[in-house]
Amino acid sequence: MGATTSSRMPHLKPEHVKAALNKFKTPSGRKWGFDVFDCPIDLFEYIADITVLHKLHISSQISSDEALRKAIVLGNAAWTWNGSDFLSDRRGDMIEIWRRGVLLYLVRLFQLSEETFDTSDLLDDVFRRAERLSSETNRKFSTSWPLFQAGLGLHQEDHERKQSLRKEFATHFATLGCCNPKLAIDVLEQVWQTGDTKILDSQKLLF
Repeated sequence: MGATTSSRMPHLKPEHVKAALNKFKTPSGRKWGFDVFDCPIDLFEYIADITVLHKLHISSQISSDEALRKAIVLGNAAWTWNGSDFLSDRRGDMIEIWRRGVLLYLVRLFQLSEETFDTSDLLDDVFRRAERLSSETNRKFSTSWPLFQAGLGLHQEDHERKQSLRKEFATHFATLGCCNPKLAIDVLEQVWQTGDTKILDSQKLLF
């Protein structure tokens, strides 16, 4: 996940990622336990594909038109992904926060118009669902990456949501003791102040 918040390429090529993920095949599809990773396996693969596509694009290995076309295809796939196996239990909000985080990540990387996947609605839904998770400590901590992506998409006037993220990551830092939540909010503060997400290239976030 570190490749999603830095300029480096993922350590594994897409075909290697797919081969590894296919080891988790079950009769009802690919699944792993949430003790492996908090994001469903299919959404994780979309993140990997989006990340590699963006790296190829910025290194001029594929044209802008091809990158944009493939980005839209990936976004549509993530949006229409059937997560019904997870939505029947209390993980539903967590899963949908991840789905929307993937789309916000895609929109930011490829500078898509806000209308492409209705960015405003994506943000509204992320924060609405995050509020519902606020009393479920374990699941709340599992949404750091998509909340970070949502934070990068906030506008100057989104003061209340920025404050909620400050509190969220401060709680993560105080509870978990690792530095990543503190670094995440430090990065967000700089992005909110400057409006420049290029700062991500010089950071070493773990998610």
